[in-house]
Amino acid sequence: MGVMSSDGKNSPRNNQSPGVASLTSRTLKLSKREVTIRLEPSYWEGLEEICRREDLTVEELCADVQDRMTRQGRQSVQAGVSLANAIRVFVVGYFRQAATERGHARAGHGQGRPFIATPFDVVPAAGEG
Repeated sequence: MGVMSSDGKNSPRNNQSPGVASLTSRTLKLSKREVTIRLEPSYWEGLEEICRREDLTVEELCADVQDRMTRQGRQSVQAGVSLANAIRVFVVGYFRQAATERGHARAGHGQGRPFIATPFDVVPAAGEG
């Protein structure tokens, strides 16, 4: 899967190694105004996957997150959360709700190797073990 460029289009990864990547900016039109959001490529990919599953556009989903964040912010003492952070929390929460024991078993989780099948899963170099 490609990386989202600042103009909102997919571009090839350009030999990036898996793991943590630089933030990527996208400008979205939310509530009739343009908002620039910076997320790691893996969050953009997760957000796009959620949108495919839920038959929503990224803009629709982000606008809904923004609206819910605004409504909750008025009711709580914890204000000042950025939209990018709220989206990260949403993406993780969405996939956590979808995780099942069967899914964890298929991914090889629960064997004392928490990084398996994640962007931090590193194949040992020759001679390491």
